[in-house]
Amino acid sequence: MTDIRGSDTVDHAFTTAAPLPRAPGVPATLAPDRHRIWTINGDFLALRPTGVARYAREVTMALDALVTERHPLAHGLELTVVAPSEPTGEFGLKSIPVRVVSEYRRPRLPQFWVQVQLPFEVRGGLLSFCNLAPVAVRRQIVCIHDLHTRLMPQSYGRGFRWAHRLILPLLGRRAAAITTVSNFSRDHIVGFHLAPFEKVAVTYNGSDHVARWEPARSLLEIGRRPFVFCLGQSQAYKNVELLLKLVPALDRMGLDLYMAGDLDTALVERFLPQRSSNLRLLGRISDDDLAKALSRALCFLFPSRIEGFGLPAVEAMALGCPLIASTSPCLPEICGDAAFYADPDDVEAWVHLIRQLLAEDDIRCRLVEKGGERAKAFSWRGVAETYLRLMADIDA
Repeated sequence: MTDIRGSDTVDHAFTTAAPLPRAPGVPATLAPDRHRIWTINGDFLALRPTGVARYAREVTMALDALVTERHPLAHGLELTVVAPSEPTGEFGLKSIPVRVVSEYRRPRLPQFWVQVQLPFEVRGGLLSFCNLAPVAVRRQIVCIHDLHTRLMPQSYGRGFRWAHRLILPLLGRRAAAITTVSNFSRDHIVGFHLAPFEKVAVTYNGSDHVARWEPARSLLEIGRRPFVFCLGQSQAYKNVELLLKLVPALDRMGLDLYMAGDLDTALVERFLPQRSSNLRLLGRISDDDLAKALSRALCFLFPSRIEGFGLPAVEAMALGCPLIASTSPCLPEICGDAAFYADPDDVEAWVHLIRQLLAEDDIRCRLVEKGGERAKAFSWRGVAETYLRLMADIDA
């Protein structure tokens, strides 16, 4: 079991990757009157707005805000989203148009739109935010979020693994620049020889999107008993096994376990043969439901064995929910001293920390305060500014 981490983790979390110009103005080598054209790979608009698609949506909206306010690094920049379908959900852009290039119905193969159709629609440079991107485009910045398909291949299907195995190394060699979401992921990109260190910039994620979530709009019903909250996902690295093993101990403490997500009931029965009344499987919930659950939970449990960034942990901190996270990488890098940590296989350690938060309100309040401050360090505007600097460097 591990307690709150020291401040050395905080310093490590915000070290920069490859050197980037940080002056507020346009780099001196960029002609002030130059017209620059970039396309945003809009394949994420066909995906549910979670995970890498959340990153892509939020970065695109932050770029739109910077272009609208005429940020110095956006001078002369023309951005267009090219997507296979119309945007859905919250995606209102003021300055960046969206152009739909419909996906061919035949052949309708995985990656066909990205690899075959999209390259013909790219003028100038291309921004791709969701790992897989068109190999044919060299003037491109690609975000490779993680290498989980190599580190924990049992969590993915064979086709998904091989697509990543084949395409990511080609992108690492051909793209003008690579971004990723943590030092941990950058080290793997370099270690697996996808790209050299100096070609990879760490952007992290943002947390400020949670300000748009409104618990008052939630339809989630919350019972009378106090509860802890978690996400239940079937991939092996998400470690739902530990969460289910906690259920009996939580019941003895008078706590319910609320678990959101599309979880296979067979998996629940495997690790918890005797279904307990204190386990509430919520299924897929909305962002407003998530905000309501996190704002009322005793704590948020995040026992993943590996993460590229761990956005749900930062969302919990931003919403004032104390966090107990796994000691596995890269959560200590992201959460610093604003969380409790426990080994992903040590059930008793997790029980001990939950009991401590239940019994000692001052410790819980301290985690809430530290978590809120930590979350403020992650902003989508900052991520978007990193992309503006990278585009300016390439255009220069």
